[in-house]
Amino acid sequence: MMVMNSRCKERCLGTLLGYPTTCDIRGVIHSCTLSLACWLVGGTLTSGCGGDLLADWLFTCCVTAHGAGINSKPLRRWGIHHHKQVECGTPVVGIQKRIIGGAEAYFGEFPWQAHIRISGYQCGGVLLSSRYVATAAHCVYRARLKDILVYLGEYDTQNTGQYLEPVPEEAYRVVGKIVHPNFEYRTSQPDRYDVALVRLARPAVYRENILPICLPQQGDSFSGQTGVVAGWGKTDTTYGKTGTNILQKAFVPILPDEKCLIWHKHKRILVELHEEMFCAGHSDGHMDACLGDSGGPLVVYHSGHQKWTLAGITSAGFGCAVDHQPGIYHKVAHTAHWIAANIKQ
Repeated sequence: MMVMNSRCKERCLGTLLGYPTTCDIRGVIHSCTLSLACWLVGGTLTSGCGGDLLADWLFTCCVTAHGAGINSKPLRRWGIHHHKQVECGTPVVGIQKRIIGGAEAYFGEFPWQAHIRISGYQCGGVLLSSRYVATAAHCVYRARLKDILVYLGEYDTQNTGQYLEPVPEEAYRVVGKIVHPNFEYRTSQPDRYDVALVRLARPAVYRENILPICLPQQGDSFSGQTGVVAGWGKTDTTYGKTGTNILQKAFVPILPDEKCLIWHKHKRILVELHEEMFCAGHSDGHMDACLGDSGGPLVVYHSGHQKWTLAGITSAGFGCAVDHQPGIYHKVAHTAHWIAANIKQ
């Protein structure tokens, strides 16, 4: 598989007819969905998805009794409660190591995974706290806040109904972004300090498919360990192919800088690696990151803490799934102090 650097089902009909897929009621995003589907889940049928007779009859802005949209379920139904202290890096569904070459993820396997839509393109992200999502700086540094929409708990971005999603995703607007002060956009080399934080307009409600990842300690090293990357980016190198709608995952070894440089040199590629970067990938390139997954997380299992930890953020790469051309990631342990200080504020 290759991972890395809309919404269908009943919503596809609305899109084809020119109606929006989401609506905004008092600053909270809800789903524009079939009126019957909203009634079946106990939602309140509200105008805001078109305004004409057909829209009012067929589609509705669906508001639940808890006021969080059709994508919300009471936490008590799913085993996570408001009063319970949620620990980072502990998914309810264990991460499965049964793949060769990459595969589809299970629902809830990566509850910290975020899907970020920015105007006409997508990026990945990772939930750090109830208010903050980390992503690649190159994804958002030029984006307007009103153009950024973050989806948490996402699995099938097209909502095709092909896969069981017992708890739907949640959509969040963004009210702030913090780009690392040393970020440097470069055209022919990996970007420097390619990390940014976006602040959600409202706190995320934790449940099985929405949980935060753990941050590493400043200076932690994960070289030699195997990481897991996930995202909705391209799954092959075909020109013009778009990303996948089902979350994909791949296991990649984290390489020593020396090996990464040698591999690129073998391919006659001069790559600059800096202290805030690391490489991860296979020599034959059979699992890699690709276009559309920038900003997504690379996580490792911290055996000492027995929790999954954020080691990297997908940043760059010279091609996708090419032998001896591994992906290049932002090293989160190098900026952990900066990240922690900002999300606490």
